[in-house]
Amino acid sequence: MPISVFKFQSLFLLLLPLCVAAQTSAKISLPESDTSKAKTESEVTNHSIYTGAGYGSNMIYLGSSMSQDQPYGYANLTYGFKNELYASFSAVHLSGFDPVSSFFIGGLNYRHVFNSWFDISAGIYRYEVDKTLTDTLFSSFTFGDATLGVDWKLIYTKFSFGGILSKEPQTYLQIKNSRYFQTPEFFNDKANISFDPYVNLLLGTLITTEIINGTSTITTTQQTNTPWQPGNYKGENSSAGSGSGSSGGYGSGSTSGSGQGSSSDSGSGSSATTTTTTTTTSTVPTSTISYKKSFDLIEIEFGLPVSFNMNFMTIEAEASYILPAYSDPYFPGPKGFIFTLSCFLKIF
Repeated sequence: MPISVFKFQSLFLLLLPLCVAAQTSAKISLPESDTSKAKTESEVTNHSIYTGAGYGSNMIYLGSSMSQDQPYGYANLTYGFKNELYASFSAVHLSGFDPVSSFFIGGLNYRHVFNSWFDISAGIYRYEVDKTLTDTLFSSFTFGDATLGVDWKLIYTKFSFGGILSKEPQTYLQIKNSRYFQTPEFFNDKANISFDPYVNLLLGTLITTEIINGTSTITTTQQTNTPWQPGNYKGENSSAGSGSGSSGGYGSGSTSGSGQGSSSDSGSGSSATTTTTTTTTSTVPTSTISYKKSFDLIEIEFGLPVSFNMNFMTIEAEASYILPAYSDPYFPGPKGFIFTLSCFLKIF
């Protein structure tokens, strides 16, 4: 499957921000590189709770559509500890299916900022689909990742390495470059508008198919047997016979007779089995499909999140475009624009 894997400092990366909504909300009016402000908040905030909801035109994850190319909505609840450890739970609704929640997402994430230019994070997430939709959507799975963030001043780069935890694990590498900036604060320094354009590269286990076209010669042999053929017939017949006799009584008299006869039959004919062999040769087109696995570039994503940030709330709209980096007629990658809209509230 290919999509962008995970964005910590944006409210949306198609789906995964659902698992780290609290961390994203903690960033409300906070740039990624503003370490001093993060440290100040972490010193005064040991516990925090966030809630959120959102809408998306399509849910792309690890290179395939989890929502079957249809819109989705979600609700999220997240608990944060010292702005470093977050536990979240999200329910996702798909408009084309009956269950209110088509699947659930549970996540546990840790992030630590070392200084103004370097941070690390790691997380594990469980995607649990409704049992009635496992054949239609996807099978439930667990995903884990580890991330390094480096602020180069001009751009902020994140290297995320993750994989699906299973008997046959699939691994992914995400390289995301972004540039965060915001407007001056307004509403008595309580609000600002931020922009975080990015280019995201996703590499992973790529299964490609190769079709080899050719021709094949087919030879067919057919035998036909004729069981008999009509012959000819001729014959002759003759008969002859002889006999004598006498009788006597009062008076006299005699009777005599003679005859001869013969009987004969003769005839001639023929009977045979004839075998006829017919050979037919024809040429037909053939095709052979082969599969190849490789760790390669899966997709490129361009995105522009725009956020309205306040101390207790963030509203964000994001437009992104996904461009698959491979071409496969049997397993084409998702392509096109995706739009998401979300709102997060900090309860305390």
